[in-house]
Amino acid sequence: MFNRNSLVAALSAVGMLSLSGAALAQQVVVSGGATLPQPLYQDEINSFPASTFKAYVGKGSGAGKTAFLTNSAVGFDSTGVVHWIGSDSILTQVQINDYLTTGLGKLGTPTGHGPVIQIPSVGTPVTISYKGPTADITLSKAQLCGVLSGKFTKWSDVGVSSGSAPDAFKVIYRSESSGTSELLTRHLQAVCGADSNVAFQGKSTFAQEFPGNTPPANFIAATGSGGVATAINAQDSAITYLSPDPAFTVALKQASLTNKNNSTTYAPISANVSTALGSTAALPTAAGPVERNPSGTDWLNTNNQANPFNWVRSSVDPASGYPIVGYTNLVISQCYTDPAVATAIKDFLTSHYSAANSVVGGTNPGKIDQHKLVPLTPINRNRVLAAFVTGTAANLNIGNATVCGSYAGRG
Repeated sequence: MFNRNSLVAALSAVGMLSLSGAALAQQVVVSGGATLPQPLYQDEINSFPASTFKAYVGKGSGAGKTAFLTNSAVGFDSTGVVHWIGSDSILTQVQINDYLTTGLGKLGTPTGHGPVIQIPSVGTPVTISYKGPTADITLSKAQLCGVLSGKFTKWSDVGVSSGSAPDAFKVIYRSESSGTSELLTRHLQAVCGADSNVAFQGKSTFAQEFPGNTPPANFIAATGSGGVATAINAQDSAITYLSPDPAFTVALKQASLTNKNNSTTYAPISANVSTALGSTAALPTAAGPVERNPSGTDWLNTNNQANPFNWVRSSVDPASGYPIVGYTNLVISQCYTDPAVATAIKDFLTSHYSAANSVVGGTNPGKIDQHKLVPLTPINRNRVLAAFVTGTAANLNIGNATVCGSYAGRG
């Protein structure tokens, strides 16, 4: 079987795993995908030498997942390798199984890329941002379902004064396959009933929730978080769902939402998002089983450390806290052809999950809080770093010689 253990050891011995411009001169790390966390990721990338990472390309979670699974940067308006992506839409169990059995990560194939890693990056609300009314707005579950299904088309329908703005509003939605749309529609699927004009099904392409893939006449399509922000700002009276990042919401107001489970109203702020995400299941522990094969007995064990599906826990209808929350995630290969790429990605993760980057509030907030996103808890940050950067007995870490010696790696 093809083995790269000796090569990895030799490169490490002579210091070839540094992040010098020379080490990455021929292979700059390529990333892209979800637009919700794009400003954060680009901010973080900018702290590395220019020779390390190309700019993060925001095209939506659907395009990001396709780019990674096919290892084609065409979806990022480029060519060559896709090293990692951001996605608010999780890789499904079917997508993971296919990648490991017939796809680029095919198990037991020395020329393949090897295992895939999927980990939560940061927590996020999906804000219900609006323009027109000057007053602060609170929406109940029924009002939210009515607005986003087209049942309500005027501010007066939900008991809100539009002031000098038109009473009739537009609804701006994402046109492409979007993880932000998926986080929203999965919540609506869980909570909406007769208060909605459609039965939401948790789709990532918002228009597909409507008959004939055609939303109501007052709905306007836009591409990407930036496109949504541009579209709503062009209207006098409109409402949308959007990333919390000030890069997109600076000119907008955000509605508070009433959580149907405890009848308490929450704004989409960090503390309320953390409360909601606190109800998600714990990440797999270091004591959990390690089954790498989709046909293995423990593959679907929810604590199986080697199943990437288990590292993103959902909360579509939290018992308390802001009700529309989730994680935006990182999808990474465990093995790379160029050891310097593996080191660059590990350094990025170390910085991203650092305590300094995760400070909330105060005089020196971390980058995550600056972008109005929510860092993982210290326990979860440490667990992710131990499993995928530092390494444990499970051998899940990026560039692990025991595992990656059997694969050519992504390149």
